[in-house]
Amino acid sequence: MGQRDADRAGPVAPPGRETDGTERPPPTGSGVMADPVPGVLATAAGAAADTIAGPQAAAGVTPRDAPAALPSVLDEDQRSLLTAVLDRLVPARAGLAGAGGLGGAAVLERTLAASPALRRLFFEGLIAIDLASAARDVPSPVRGFAELTPDEQDTVLRAVEVALPAFFAALVDHAYRGYYTRPEVHRLIGHASRPPQPLGHHLPPFDPALLVRQRRRPPFWRHTP
Repeated sequence: MGQRDADRAGPVAPPGRETDGTERPPPTGSGVMADPVPGVLATAAGAAADTIAGPQAAAGVTPRDAPAALPSVLDEDQRSLLTAVLDRLVPARAGLAGAGGLGGAAVLERTLAASPALRRLFFEGLIAIDLASAARDVPSPVRGFAELTPDEQDTVLRAVEVALPAFFAALVDHAYRGYYTRPEVHRLIGHASRPPQPLGHHLPPFDPALLVRQRRRPPFWRHTP
């Protein structure tokens, strides 16, 4: 554009201001949605990102982005009890500790720290296990769950499973989740410790004999003219 065209077009306003110098209001309805209250849209987007799909119960779902370092939510007695319970659910085997001995309680505690609802569920469940363990020895000296025999521990856990099924289901889910994601467990069962994608799951070679019966079937459709 030449100087004559520029003079004919008139003055050009600086960015963000009108030609008379006043501040230009922000655009509305032009493709970019302004956040009327700072942080509201970001919070909503974060809430949507935390949505977890799947058939499992809500109590069995681990929060997606739980930080590695979270405040402790269990005291020493609760932590010891949870470790003993995990070791009974997934006992030690030759050359490998149980779920509790492999640090399952610490992993589960980080999950509890990120989920108040799950934390309350486990607090109530651990109290029920503690009370059921102590009730077995009345009026004898009270023993904790870790001091019971394996058969007595199984009896206590079965009673708690009946009384608090939601807690027990979440307990088993998280016990297995913490145990079977350990590299040492993968090595023991012969599982490759890697994400399933992009390489995919390992599948046996295809057996063409599986289709022999289907190939022998006569056509079950009509040929069109």
